[in-house]
Amino acid sequence: MNKKLLGAIFALSLPMAAQAGDLTARVGDGFFGASYEGSILLLTTSADWLSNDGKGNIGSVGLGVQAPLGIAKFKAGGKLVYMNLKHQDNRYAAALGGGVDIPIGAFTLYGQGYFSPSALSNGVDYYKEARAGVRWDMTKMLALDVGYQYTYVNGKDSNPSVTMANGIYAGAQINF
Repeated sequence: MNKKLLGAIFALSLPMAAQAGDLTARVGDGFFGASYEGSILLLTTSADWLSNDGKGNIGSVGLGVQAPLGIAKFKAGGKLVYMNLKHQDNRYAAALGGGVDIPIGAFTLYGQGYFSPSALSNGVDYYKEARAGVRWDMTKMLALDVGYQYTYVNGKDSNPSVTMANGIYAGAQINF
């Protein structure tokens, strides 16, 4: 199934070559995450990977819309989530959510959250993720950030619940 997820990420990334975008890597206590986000006009595309050595991996691809309001940029959309959790069958979810970016000088405050109820999930009761932090835009191409990430999968049908990330992280971002 990892080949299908990588194929979907590649397919989404082809039209992104002409888009403005960013690549982010973040490391927290027990977890590692990587993200891509691209935008063209009012559309956004995303790809995320979260790995926790003791618990498994979660990958997602997303599509959304964005709208500026004053200095803030609001985003709303959905993502398809693939969960490869240790000692469990692979699970899937369609999560809905959004986020906000608020630039303040050389810094940007950001936050995002996604949720998938049981009706939009396969094999899990619900899936939720949230990430918030502050990014220091060192140059036009490079930024450093620190934040908090929480990712939780509530198990169902004898599958245990899993907290993939719950803590502070440090990260770096490349903008292009």
